[in-house]
Amino acid sequence: MVAKIDDEVFQQLSEHAYDALERKHPLRDDPLVSLREEYLLDIPYKFEDWIAKTIDQQFNLHKAKSGIYGVDHTKLKMKGLWVNRMHKGDQHFPHQHESSFYSFSAYIKTTADDAPFLFIKNDQGQPVNIGEESMGHILIFPSTLVHTVYPKQTDGERISVSGNIIIDA
Repeated sequence: MVAKIDDEVFQQLSEHAYDALERKHPLRDDPLVSLREEYLLDIPYKFEDWIAKTIDQQFNLHKAKSGIYGVDHTKLKMKGLWVNRMHKGDQHFPHQHESSFYSFSAYIKTTADDAPFLFIKNDQGQPVNIGEESMGHILIFPSTLVHTVYPKQTDGERISVSGNIIIDA
């Protein structure tokens, strides 16, 4: 799912992202899939609330029709949040997030014809093109989907915020 982030929420998320890029607290993710620049990010309250409500309206994995009862947006919480900075040649290798229900990538700064985000299923990819129009938007998906980001071919930097959502029962 792709959604436009509310302006006020996006402003707060952007400020947190740029602060984290300055602090440079390493994510310490697996170097086989990690980007060179991935840093821990404090969770902005407005963003956590906005994404929980957005997921609750659009997805069913956490609902009764999937066998989970009594969960609404108030039970959806962030488990890990980080900022990514990509430069020409950077790539995010295939991986998935098994310890959560939903994952996301929010685009803070993008360039024209930026590196596509790709979901991999049955050895075939489903690319999501990322460009200048992606700024201020978020891609939300079930965490178990294997995904990657192709090598960045363009100049300029791409800044995104990624994270995972769990059920806090």
